[in-house]
Amino acid sequence: MKWYTCTPVSFKGDHTFFSRDSGAFCKAFQRIGVESRAIMPTPVQENDEPDLIRTEYANLEDPVWWKSLGIDGLILYGWGMGKYLPIARAIHEAGIFLVVYMDSSGLFFPWQYWLPIAENMYTKDVFTHGKIKGSAFFLLRLLKQHTWNLASRGRRKHLDSGDMVAFPIPAALQSVADRQWLYGKSIVRKLALVPNPISSTCRFAGEKRNIILAVGRWDDLLYKRPYLLMATLQQALPHAPHWEAEIYGNIPAFLREWHGNLPEDLRNRIHLAGYIPNIELQKKQSLARISLCTSLSEGTHLASAEALCAGASVVGPRLTPQLNCLQWYVSHDSGTLSPQDSPESLAGCYVLIEALRAWDSGKRNPQEISRYWCSLLHAENSCKRIIAAYEAAQSGKTGI
Repeated sequence: MKWYTCTPVSFKGDHTFFSRDSGAFCKAFQRIGVESRAIMPTPVQENDEPDLIRTEYANLEDPVWWKSLGIDGLILYGWGMGKYLPIARAIHEAGIFLVVYMDSSGLFFPWQYWLPIAENMYTKDVFTHGKIKGSAFFLLRLLKQHTWNLASRGRRKHLDSGDMVAFPIPAALQSVADRQWLYGKSIVRKLALVPNPISSTCRFAGEKRNIILAVGRWDDLLYKRPYLLMATLQQALPHAPHWEAEIYGNIPAFLREWHGNLPEDLRNRIHLAGYIPNIELQKKQSLARISLCTSLSEGTHLASAEALCAGASVVGPRLTPQLNCLQWYVSHDSGTLSPQDSPESLAGCYVLIEALRAWDSGKRNPQEISRYWCSLLHAENSCKRIIAAYEAAQSGKTGI
């Protein structure tokens, strides 16, 4: 059996590509004994790994080229975008079982949560372009969403080209299922939950310490919100003297300055660890008890998903629908969400401090958290479910 993956954008094809998204699915297929390679368009880039096939973009729209590969199935990371419809059609015409993978929150127009999504758009545009230009950009985007994007059938045709339409979180899948009137029964019947791939090396190793872990691109002031992270830790840790925090990712100068100005006790218990290789980060996640997310919006939050597989619980703000993934992540007695999006609420008695107390009192079970989420999130398990759907389709059975 041969299952490939395809990303129709020329990203780097080094080890980082193969540690997540379509590259991670490729490696997971290999680990369960299925021949697999990843496909991206040219040009060839430095440090491309041997498991990557680079080809001219025109080949991706050619059914004959796809047929020449002799593969059984393919996961297409095309985000359901209309401009990649010719690729999806070519794969379908080649007789290949196509999984259209929607690496997104699924919150397409018409929105179920119109106001918070519009507010999120406005915040982004003003942050990027300033008050006057940002407001104009926002109004233009809003107009486009209500006219061209609503009328466009590109996404629907893209989804309908697949044999399976996969979304990474239940809320994303449900947002399309609830709009059968727009997407049609054909697409809704193909919907399947396929979480973003987490490596099977990410699991609980047997030991936990009183560590709060935070992972992110901390120079991203808008979406990763380092100032919320800083304020939350500064308010919570004085109430938990036996706990420490470790911050991973890029550490900008303002974060170092904040850390240097902390009282000595907090400075000694908050560690700016910076970048480390992913395999080393997984070891840190296995030791940590809590993964703290301060993001404004995430389709899925990879660091939280990895932490769950490592037996940690998740803490973050309850932002519907921008952070629907966190509401799923805490659903198996595996985390706590803040009712309000503020450091006072996130650090307060019912959130981070309460999460610390839950661990201190033995209410959290790292073995069970890890067992449950590994079964759902490990890429190998997702690959097995995809292959089972393919085999069911080959035998004439209906349903995903």
